[in-house]
Amino acid sequence: MVPGEVGVGTSRDVLAALSYGLEMARCGAMLVTESGQLQLANHTAFAMLQKRDGISLARTGLVAERSSDTRLLYRLLQQAIHRPEQGEPIESPFAVERKLATSSLIVRVVPGPGLDCWNAPKQRTALLKVYDQGPGIAVDERALISVYGLTRGEAALAAKLVQGKSIEVAAVELCISAHTARTHLKRIFMKTDTHRQPELLLRMLIMVF
Repeated sequence: MVPGEVGVGTSRDVLAALSYGLEMARCGAMLVTESGQLQLANHTAFAMLQKRDGISLARTGLVAERSSDTRLLYRLLQQAIHRPEQGEPIESPFAVERKLATSSLIVRVVPGPGLDCWNAPKQRTALLKVYDQGPGIAVDERALISVYGLTRGEAALAAKLVQGKSIEVAAVELCISAHTARTHLKRIFMKTDTHRQPELLLRMLIMVF
């Protein structure tokens, strides 16, 4: 096989492998350039983008519902692409608010593969993983107790948060005070080795999915 044919075959093989890998993710997964241009995405990600609620695809690239979230997204893209050796940026994951849904999207930005195989030298991507919280998510509270050593009260609060409930709403539904809920949350952070709510929710969502 001549070199040109090898290149074509390699490009197709890599594209097929990347597509297969994205489809294996049980969340919205997409490869995005520094300018926010979508290069490849799985079906779950396309479905999320088509809803245009929280995050969508414009002519200029990906945009979030709030301009502040869009600015943060592009800052994380730049960090992940230009400093891949540092791994996931410290501000990732983060929550993206939505208008049509009561729960947020949890967005994680990590360094992705280069696009050399598509004849785009030095063009790198970031991998975006988007998790959709929702009231229909079933959380095994016993698993949270077993894995992280949470109390029943802490596990119940964590389950509410995964479903997109605010800590105030969760407290009302669990018939506890907001102060007690915040105390539970601090202990949940400590036991799960997390420091921010989006980080905690991502860890819980990974268990669910």
